[in-house]
Order: sequence, then structure tokens, then C-alpha cells
Amino acid sequence: MDHEKTFGLLLDLGTHMTGCGAETHRVEDSLYRLLAAYGFTQANVWVVPSNIQATAVDPDGRIHTQIRHVRSIEVDFDRLDSLNSVSRYCCEHTPDERELKKRLDRALEVRRFRRRFRYPAAILAGVGFGVFFNCDAADALAAVPASLLIAAFGRSLSRRESNPLILNFIIAFAAELFIMLCVKLGIGHHTGHITVGVVMLLISALGTTNGVRDLVHLDTLSGVMNISASLTGALGIALGIALPILLLPSWSTADPIGINPNPIVTMIAATVGCVGFALFFNVIKPKHVLTCAIGAALTWGVYLGLNAAMGRVFLPTLIGAAVCAVYALAAARVNKAPATVFQTICIFPLIPGSALYYAAYGVVTGDAALTREMGFSLFAVCFAIVLGFMAVEAVNRFIRKR
Repeated sequence: MDHEKTFGLLLDLGTHMTGCGAETHRVEDSLYRLLAAYGFTQANVWVVPSNIQATAVDPDGRIHTQIRHVRSIEVDFDRLDSLNSVSRYCCEHTPDERELKKRLDRALEVRRFRRRFRYPAAILAGVGFGVFFNCDAADALAAVPASLLIAAFGRSLSRRESNPLILNFIIAFAAELFIMLCVKLGIGHHTGHITVGVVMLLISALGTTNGVRDLVHLDTLSGVMNISASLTGALGIALGIALPILLLPSWSTADPIGINPNPIVTMIAATVGCVGFALFFNVIKPKHVLTCAIGAALTWGVYLGLNAAMGRVFLPTLIGAAVCAVYALAAARVNKAPATVFQTICIFPLIPGSALYYAAYGVVTGDAALTREMGFSLFAVCFAIVLGFMAVEAVNRFIRKR
């Protein structure tokens, strides 16, 4: 066996896992297991979202050191699942470098049917969460082309721009301008409701999910980088939404704040929207899509029940996030897939997309009270989600160590 080539291929595997959205500690743990399975000793692996470095001693006593740069992260959970399967196979069977290269190339193959799912998935996600955030029939109709615009524009622009602030700003600006034009032409009634629904396509729960896990596993730098990337992307969305409203104030509408008052409608809409997000992020296997749908309904159902009983937001959100995290861990073990696949999708109903929009709207319109209220709500919900994730991850880490 050529240990130099094998060492390089194992680092390639870790690099591709990171590029698909795997959390840092998963990549590090996989590389340590793989290196040990192939007989490498004194292994030292360091992983952050943009870089992987590793040094190890092979069975012949030679020292190998290689560095990989992760140029961009594009969420692709189907590919991540395939790479995870390659990692499991290599740990159990330790194939030679030719077989390893063959399996790695097979996992990286672009499946042609993915493109067919992207645009219908964007419509499901955008319209589903549009109805969730109180869109009427006309608004839902306007959300269809707006969702397609975000999907198409985002796909082409992401190949040229990797900064989440700039990327999300441009896409959110174009989407908000288009939505305002639709309402001005009579296609739709509420710019706010439509925007809040379709802009969810730009909000990534992955950075927060992975960032919290990294912090719990003491991967501080990775955690800070993931969470800061999410915050930067959210700032880009807020600025992109605010600018068209500032330029064309007469085109915007002062819409009532909140979600659809019918709990059955919100349950169905949230489930449909999360199925759309699952397909949008290339969760292809039917059982995984079904698992995501059940998890989204469970997460939102827990929140609805507790919110109705308590009349508050923070504690129901925290418990809902914790239930989502526990469900994701159980689903990952049953499906033998990364937990981040299920946790990232199932948490979407709790993400405060409306608070982000109306906080930006309050800043632009000079409504200090609205800005304070929505800004506090945004912070409280985000903090509750992070706290719920951290609590479950800390308990899970303690149990695994025991």
C-alpha cells in the first residue's frame, strides 16, 4: 500500500466532507478513525471551516504532513451522506488507495436528477413558509417566481462570490425589489409576508448548528467562524431587504406581524416548507426526506403546544430546539447519516425570519419601537435555539464519554 497516496486521499475525503457542510468535530473524528484504521500513529489533525492540516506517522515510520484549503462550503447533504458512507466503509475494510480513490470519486459524482429538484424544492420551501408567515393566495402566487429568482440567482452568483454578506445582500435586494414590483402590479398583496417566506431560502441554519456543536466540543475557532458566517449572512439579508424599501418607500406595505393564526395551516405549511428545504439541500433519499418532515412537524408541534400553554416565546423555543436536537441524534443513528442533516432541516420552523425582516423594516422606516421589539425578539429566539442545541449536545457528549 502506498501510504503517501492513502494519506492524501483521506485528507481529500475530509476536505470534501467539510465542503458539503459537515461539522468540524465530525470531520476531525472521522480522520482520526481513518488514520488509525490504516495504521498511522501519532496523528494530529486540525480542522476549521476553511482549512485542514494533518500530520501522522505511517506503519513504516515515515512522517506525512499535508494541508488542504476548503475554498467554499456548499450545503449538499446527499453528497455528505455518501462521503460518510465511504468513511464508514474504509474504517471497517481499509481498502487500498485504488479502491479508496474509486469510492471517493463515486461519492463525488454529480447526480443529474439533483437539478430537477432544485427549483421545485425552492417553490415548496418559499411558498410553504410564505403561507406559514400568513401569505394569502395572491401572495403565494407571487412567492413562486420570487423563489425561483432566489434559487437561480443564488446558484449563478455563488460561483463568483463566496462572501455571505455580499452574496446575500445582492440576492435579497433583487428578491425584495421583484416582490415590491409584483405587489405594485397587483400580483400579491403583502410585501412583508412574501419576503419573509421566500427569504428563508437565504437563511442557513447550518452555520449556527455546526457552530454550537463546535463550541461544545471545544473547537472554539471553528465555532466562532461558523456562527460569525451565519450572522454575516443575516446582516446581508437585512441590508438587502432594507435598501429597496428605503429607495421606494411608497411601494412597500405596512403588513401585520406574525404567523398564520390557524395552527393546522402552520403545521402543514411548516412541514411542506421543510420538505422543500430538504430537497433544496439535496436530501434525496425518500426515508431521509420523510424523517425531516416528521422532525419539522414535531419541532413545530412542541413549540405550538408550549406557546399556547405559556404565552411566551423564549422557553417554548428553547424546548423545541432541544427536542429537534434529540430527534436529529436519534434519526442519525437509525439512518446511519450525519445528525446535522436532520437538525439543520427540522429547526427551520423556529428560525425568526419575520423578526429579521421587521427589524430591518423598522430601521428603514424610523420606527424605533418596532426595531426594539423585533430586535429583542430576534436575539431572544436565536439565543433560545443556541441554548437548546448546546444543552442536548453537552449531554450527548457526556453520555458518549461515559
